[in-house]
Amino acid sequence: MDSTTFGAPMSRRKILKSLAMGGLASMASYSFAADASSGAFARSFAALDGALHAGPGEGGQWAVEDIAIKGRLPEALRGTLYRNGPARFALGSTRYQHWFDGDGMVQAFRLQGGKASYRGQLLRTPKLQEEEAAGRFLYPGFGTSMADGAPVRSADSVNTANINLLAMQGGKSLYALWEAGSALQIDPENLATQGFKVWSPETQGAPFSAHPRTAPDGTVWNFGYAAHSGKLIIYEIAPNGKLRRQTMLDAPQADMVHDFAITENYLIFLLMPLIAKPGRPPLGSLDRYEWQAQSPLLVMLVNKSDFSVQRMELPNGGVFHLGNAWEEKGLIRLGYARYTEFLPHLKGLSLPNPTARPNELARWTQVEINLTQGTARQSDVGLAGVEFPRFDARLTGLRNDLVVLMQNTGSAGNDDWGMDSVLTHRGENTERYRYGSDWIAEEHVYVPAPGSNAPASGWVLGTALHKASGKTTLSVFEANAIAKGPVAQLALPFGLPLGLHGQFVAA
Repeated sequence: MDSTTFGAPMSRRKILKSLAMGGLASMASYSFAADASSGAFARSFAALDGALHAGPGEGGQWAVEDIAIKGRLPEALRGTLYRNGPARFALGSTRYQHWFDGDGMVQAFRLQGGKASYRGQLLRTPKLQEEEAAGRFLYPGFGTSMADGAPVRSADSVNTANINLLAMQGGKSLYALWEAGSALQIDPENLATQGFKVWSPETQGAPFSAHPRTAPDGTVWNFGYAAHSGKLIIYEIAPNGKLRRQTMLDAPQADMVHDFAITENYLIFLLMPLIAKPGRPPLGSLDRYEWQAQSPLLVMLVNKSDFSVQRMELPNGGVFHLGNAWEEKGLIRLGYARYTEFLPHLKGLSLPNPTARPNELARWTQVEINLTQGTARQSDVGLAGVEFPRFDARLTGLRNDLVVLMQNTGSAGNDDWGMDSVLTHRGENTERYRYGSDWIAEEHVYVPAPGSNAPASGWVLGTALHKASGKTTLSVFEANAIAKGPVAQLALPFGLPLGLHGQFVAA
């Protein structure tokens, strides 16, 4: 078994400190720029950033008590859609140049009794507070160097908490997640920052991934990685928020691991051959990474019971996001968004002149792992230009082949980065709703109907930015009839910064 369960020895603390600092070199999950000079995407983002920097409300907060609704919200749809993403890119005379660098902002759409309200809040991390006091950005980001900046003392000193959210205990606990440092606890009601979560003394300040997986019994599984470490930290957290177990595993090709999947008995990692170079350039340059086109995509299968590891290979490819996984008759089945041109895709999203195009986006790919033979194979299902897979979270790790995906169809006029469609895919059936080339559609989530376990017996919710007006709309679809269009649309009187991931917490 190539794992180590942490105890108290200082050697473990040194390893964790190295992982925490090494995480700073791993902030490459996304490298979308924030300050562009051309394109509708750039214009809308610049307008949003300017409005946010000007101070939309006290403490960087926005609020709408009664959102205008077109159509009708389903009566049974009750709860809060939380979304997170980078938002502030300018402070004083300093400006970040990559989307991933911006200070995090959490959005909360609350749906109840056919009505809706909205609240948005910049997360008051230690980084944000220190820089506001200085009147400028002090720290570098993934894609931005900072002249005369402050020394980086730890990963959490530059933690922007800007990627995803984790809700626990029925939504009583809420965490904003980054990728290279700690989870940030926030108040689920007013979104106030409550401080970094310490799961254990040994893992204080260590990387805690932005894509934890919650099993049907409420157990939360997560991991942490850092470039150059060759290690993964594994966390098992009880439904009450107490850490049960933690371990460290050897993990070659773990220089960028954004997501993973779980089944009843296993954790599944797809480790792509994107390697951080020794003596690499500093933060702000993708040249510090090398894509090894002749190397395989490694499948790393971790047994939950004893953390033993099996490894197998798939053809060369890159990955950000995985869908659901489950065990079936000696097989593990899972889906993921597969890139063939991974590093060029990242570089193509650099600004001020983005060159990324829909054909550089991922293709939905199904993987079959044979547990008896220790082999893996994959097949392309014919869906191109897709990302942000979501599914019924109640069935995480259990059989459930319904997936919600965002897609860039490459339609005429849509030459900017961004998704123009949402689709549901199940078996051989695909349904699609196309917003159109004048919209940038963000990640959409699946929300099951209360009391129903039937596939697609719920709703799909997601935000989209209208390029011309610069305003954001939240759309609600019947999950089994996406192609018919939204049954309700909630129109905000302003635009929101383009975010990354979200979670729905039922009332």
